[in-house]
Amino acid sequence: MPTIEVATAALRDEETPVRVEGVEPDAGVELVARTDDWYDGGCASRTTFEADDDGVVDTAEQAPRSGDYEGVASMGWLWSMAPEDDAGRPGDGRDPVEITLEARVDGAVRATATTVRRPCDPAVEHRQVDGEVVGDLFLPDGDGPHPGVLVLHGSGGSPSRGVATLLASRGYAAFALQYFGDPDPLPDGLAEVPVEYFDDAATWLRDRDGVADRSPGLYGTSKGAEAALLVAARYDWPQAVVVVAPAAHRWQATDQSIDRETGSWTADGEVLPFVPFRAAPGTDDAGRVVLADVYEHSLPRVADERVEAARIPVEESDADVLLVAGEDDEMWPSATYAEAVRDALAGRDTGTVDVLTGETAGHGIVPPYWPTAGSTGNEEIALGGTLAGNARLGIDYWPAALALLDGTLR
Repeated sequence: MPTIEVATAALRDEETPVRVEGVEPDAGVELVARTDDWYDGGCASRTTFEADDDGVVDTAEQAPRSGDYEGVASMGWLWSMAPEDDAGRPGDGRDPVEITLEARVDGAVRATATTVRRPCDPAVEHRQVDGEVVGDLFLPDGDGPHPGVLVLHGSGGSPSRGVATLLASRGYAAFALQYFGDPDPLPDGLAEVPVEYFDDAATWLRDRDGVADRSPGLYGTSKGAEAALLVAARYDWPQAVVVVAPAAHRWQATDQSIDRETGSWTADGEVLPFVPFRAAPGTDDAGRVVLADVYEHSLPRVADERVEAARIPVEESDADVLLVAGEDDEMWPSATYAEAVRDALAGRDTGTVDVLTGETAGHGIVPPYWPTAGSTGNEEIALGGTLAGNARLGIDYWPAALALLDGTLR
């Protein structure tokens, strides 16, 4: 009697290969994974394997001969799941996701199993914060004190709750900070955001019950990565910094409601030097906007003195830094920026620096294991990379991020 072996339940970032036993040797086995808990119309993956001489299919050891991903990928059955209609990416909510697995031979279902993916530990406590600082605080189970991490979102403006809940599940008091948009006192858009706000948020986090009274770590993505490096260069307290799709300079504000050229950040009430946009976006073969052209072609069109003034002086930080970037990033050339930041950090007397890149990864890098459908962009904006490339960089960097935070903050 064929069977499917898979973990009954697991935290989102836990590797849970699928193993099918008891089918005929050399049989073609279609593995179908499906859930209604992601996307409005549900999502699924379908891959076909050839059973070995013992009648076994093991995703940790075998590559599918056809289907939704290629090569050996123990969790390819999950990250290749795609919507069955035109819905967007799955949310990063806290509700468990039940996935049904089927092993089919000649179209007939021979075995079934279910597995539950938990975006976070059920014991994680959530507190919505709306006061002098704004965001979502996630606290691990237990009295603590737990080391803190500030989690900074990108230009989309929504707090990075998915990363924060996962960090809380790993023992960190994670504050998904919002730094523009509703409500007051935040700036309406990503323009002239006071850098002091991030320092205030770190102080606020340290003062919470159950949070260790020492420097929190910084985790930033995209514009949040730009902010994290800026904060690390300006203040003494950051000792552990993880940045995904980083920048090497302070850039012009992206709030299009402002009818003047201004920067993204201020300090002491003054706009910090920034690189202005001096190029137009390109388009890819599908007609989608490629914003990386704006960033790549603006730098050589701006005076060297202005570019240098806008460079983030990361060498003034003594933090341990992990830089994560896709080499096919079409939002901005984050891999080039990561190398520039690494070079600037390399001459320091203290602090470590490491760079992880993916040749076929783009801008949409998130922790594993999560469907990568939509991570290369939408119908209008290109983010770059391939679904498999984004998945693999997510798998590679997350243990390194946890190791840096653990080694520095605990």
